[in-house]
Amino acid sequence: MPSPLTLADRGQSRYQIVIAADAPEPEQFAARELAGIIGQMSGCTLPIVPDSALPGPCEILIGRCNRHLVLQSFFELPTSLEAEEFVIQTRHLCLAIVGGQPRGVLYGVYTLLEQLGCRWFTSAVSHIPARQTLVFPSLDIRQKPAFEYREPYMRDAFNGLWCVRNKMNSNKSDLTPDQGGRMKWYNFHHSFYQIINEKDYFDEHPEYFSLVDGKRLRVRSQLCLTNPDVVRIAIEKVRQWIRDNPDCRVFSVGQNDWANFCTCDSCRALDEREGSHAGTMLQFVNQIAAAIEPDHPDVLLHTFAYQYTRQAPRTIRPRPNVIVRLCTIECCFSHPLESCSHDRHGDHPGENLFVRDLKAWSKITDRLYIWDYITNFSHYLQPFPNLRVLEANVRLFHRYGVKGVLEQGNFSYGGKGEMNELRSYILAKLLWNPDYGAERAMDEFLTGVYGMAAQPIKAWLTSYHDAAADHHAHINDPPESPYFTDELLQQGEVLFDRAEQLADDETVLERVRIARLGLRYVTLCRMDPAGPDRAEKLRQLAADCKRYGVTEIWERKVLNTSFTFLEQGQPERRREIPRWDYYM
Repeated sequence: MPSPLTLADRGQSRYQIVIAADAPEPEQFAARELAGIIGQMSGCTLPIVPDSALPGPCEILIGRCNRHLVLQSFFELPTSLEAEEFVIQTRHLCLAIVGGQPRGVLYGVYTLLEQLGCRWFTSAVSHIPARQTLVFPSLDIRQKPAFEYREPYMRDAFNGLWCVRNKMNSNKSDLTPDQGGRMKWYNFHHSFYQIINEKDYFDEHPEYFSLVDGKRLRVRSQLCLTNPDVVRIAIEKVRQWIRDNPDCRVFSVGQNDWANFCTCDSCRALDEREGSHAGTMLQFVNQIAAAIEPDHPDVLLHTFAYQYTRQAPRTIRPRPNVIVRLCTIECCFSHPLESCSHDRHGDHPGENLFVRDLKAWSKITDRLYIWDYITNFSHYLQPFPNLRVLEANVRLFHRYGVKGVLEQGNFSYGGKGEMNELRSYILAKLLWNPDYGAERAMDEFLTGVYGMAAQPIKAWLTSYHDAAADHHAHINDPPESPYFTDELLQQGEVLFDRAEQLADDETVLERVRIARLGLRYVTLCRMDPAGPDRAEKLRQLAADCKRYGVTEIWERKVLNTSFTFLEQGQPERRREIPRWDYYM
């Protein structure tokens, strides 16, 4: 067996990093990252040299360079790799990292650093171990991601440096070109009103909009998807989007975020024939996809299998340039999707409707994506008992050939939804490799972020997940849900008191107090509005939320007004608060 390589010893190193003289930006960035982080770990600076420099006895080769022509006699590097695939090999005193474009080499560098113990938990918290002697074993690693599109959709996870270091290619992230860029979408959500807006069209053409109960709807409408003029306008609109956004590859043609599908004779007949409202949706999207493909063969259209379109149609098949994104919004999130037949509409004994739809879509398209939900959108701070299902659900998606996964949490400007960053980290590991292990990732995160306080915080997570194990949990559960008992909340107070006592320093103490916001929120929501201490405690909670940068406790609702209604004991009035609309 080849001997381990000593990269650095007591601040000295014989190694240099070699890149091609004309190396692309991501490979140059990868070399800088490797040199910088090894410097943090060992205290020594590895020079970065072009492959035109004289060879040294000990080299780390980043990307394709002319050294491979010399060393091909003992390196076994593949001639081609997929876009995000990489190979790491050690031979004699040299190490080579090669990968596909644009991100493969970058991901190889970060995997090497992970082998040396580095971790990037949040955009602000990482673990770069100090080592007097830096040794790594003989390596022969080849990896590629389990999913082509990987997006933990939470505010902190939009940070480009966190994304690239954790091998995420999120559309919403601020990944830069030298970080390998991202899988960029245009309007990747509900887009019917961007195609045909009722303000511009309804007065003269009400027939463009959905017919419901015998009337064409102006407000909260969908489109009449079998109307030839609607199809024509949609094709021209998508062509305009493509012209105006040449850096985007995926464009969304998706239903609005409510019901009210069209029931005109033509739409009704097609949907009845297909056994699903996905019939009209998919025919509509296919017509647009067919029209744009000759001029834009690399462009993809995206649509939803969501709520009333979730069930796959009987005969219509998505075109090869169409992504179908299946959504889990109705499901139970305290139990794995595959083992729970309950959804927010009730129990379905003997039939798991989501798995039925997942199987059906997986049989008719090679571009199946998932939109999953991992927080409580009515109560961002409220503990959400889904940590135990993340691994099982990702494995399920992978087993059925899903190509891309979005995991939607608290995406508000302030973030700080309950344990958002923990979920981002766990999911980053699982979306790259479903076999990584959620428990392993959780322990890494809790130890790295909370230090000595990790044990009581994990005990709290265990406690509320145990309490929810016999209950179904959904994305809008109230604080009065049966799994939140007074005894559980009292136990949480004891555990967080202990965590605060154990905090290593003031920085860790602040992290613990942010983690405690969820317990405080649920406790206060459950208190009698007329209770003697409640108003003051709510004011303290509101002040702490602002101090820690929280901008929303209810999805898209302004913070101050939300707390005003909470003080009045009227959280149900959240619908009266104007929506804070911003681009997702």
